[in-house]
Amino acid sequence: MATRSSWVTMVVFLCILLSGFYLRVKSVNETVVVQPLRADAGDYFRYAYNILYKNTYSREMVDLKDLHSPVTPDRVRSPGYPLFLTFFVHGLAFQSFVEQVVLSQAILSGLTIHLAYLLFRCFLPPVWALAASLLVAVSPHLIVANSYILTETLFCFTLTVTVWLTGFLRSKPSWWLTLGLGLLMGLASLVRPSLQYFPLLFALFLVFQFGWRRGGKLAATALIGFSLSLSPWIIRNMHTFGVSGDKTLMINFLHHGMYPDFTYGNVKDSRGFPYRYDPRSSEISRDVRSVLREISNRFEKDPITHLQWFFVGKPVAFWSWNTVQGAGDAFIYPVSQSPYFHDPSFRWSHHLMHSLHWPIVIQAFFGAVMVWFPLSRIGLEDGADLSARVTSLLLIYYTALHVIGAPFPRYSIPLRPFLYGLGLFSPCLLTLALKNPCRHRKQRSPSQSATAFRNSN
Repeated sequence: MATRSSWVTMVVFLCILLSGFYLRVKSVNETVVVQPLRADAGDYFRYAYNILYKNTYSREMVDLKDLHSPVTPDRVRSPGYPLFLTFFVHGLAFQSFVEQVVLSQAILSGLTIHLAYLLFRCFLPPVWALAASLLVAVSPHLIVANSYILTETLFCFTLTVTVWLTGFLRSKPSWWLTLGLGLLMGLASLVRPSLQYFPLLFALFLVFQFGWRRGGKLAATALIGFSLSLSPWIIRNMHTFGVSGDKTLMINFLHHGMYPDFTYGNVKDSRGFPYRYDPRSSEISRDVRSVLREISNRFEKDPITHLQWFFVGKPVAFWSWNTVQGAGDAFIYPVSQSPYFHDPSFRWSHHLMHSLHWPIVIQAFFGAVMVWFPLSRIGLEDGADLSARVTSLLLIYYTALHVIGAPFPRYSIPLRPFLYGLGLFSPCLLTLALKNPCRHRKQRSPSQSATAFRNSN
């Protein structure tokens, strides 16, 4: 019976995986992005091009055809994604570059479905893990993101690998594993710097999970691994500029997030880009101190509005469906063609995910809280709480981070797999509680509870 169940689970998962790959490949093949190398995407391409052909990390575009024309190095964007793009840069063949990148991202996104399922199985029974994997497979945000020359897909893949590997700490809490986790977190931070403070929180979690003596050593090892990943970038910046990094992104992060509802005053057209309409933007964004001073002044002038925006509006905005700074819905840059405009399978999956979005977000919130309680009595497998708690910690970290700064929904796209996993964790716990009523809890041994968890499909 168990073997038959395993075969059914495998077949269902393969169907989900193949469907996810189909949606992703079809999407990147049929989606036409208007000016695909605009804004951030253009910066990433120029970084990659200058690395290859001018041996300089710079986003300047003086004369691309003149390989000897000098460019000025900078430190505005971290090098993780530009280094990834160097594998696809072949001179100034923009069209082939875009096609190769988006196809490779579709493949990485497809592999993320598999990694997400492996992560979900650490704390969910088979049926629930399959359901969460299906949500990852058909998520419009995860599918559409592959068509852009942006960090979302690579960061999501790297982050999913990292969180999945933390599950091995249950049985093998070794120094080598935590060193590897630290290295991976460092690499992910080089793709998207917003992760750079998470290793400190992860280190505290290891102490909480394994105690001061063992957990302290594991935490120190993880932080060493993280530092090793970041050290080449920091050393380069110190050697070239005399400082470890650039504060421009931090200033913008704080500045762009201080306007309630992403709007400047009563100017409707300013929604999404309020700082462009603020005549004092250059003064406010002079440095970090000036931004913090402005935020403090605004709290003093109108505390109720800003308290509501920071502690209610921002979390809601961060996890909302529509991209505020973008083309709307799941699209970041405008597209002239997409299978979501006409293909029935895409439109059906979009409607499904749009309908489930807020129920999943709300359930994920409860799941992120519940996972910190002892739940073994209702049949949660011993050790399953570790993976679920790291997932919860990641969602809590990013929600808190974007309460401080700009809560643009685009930044939550790479977190969707973790959102779906914890979104189904709450109803899973309820189901397990109903299957394991209080009067039977004392009669079950730990091995029986674990068996109940594995077989609750």
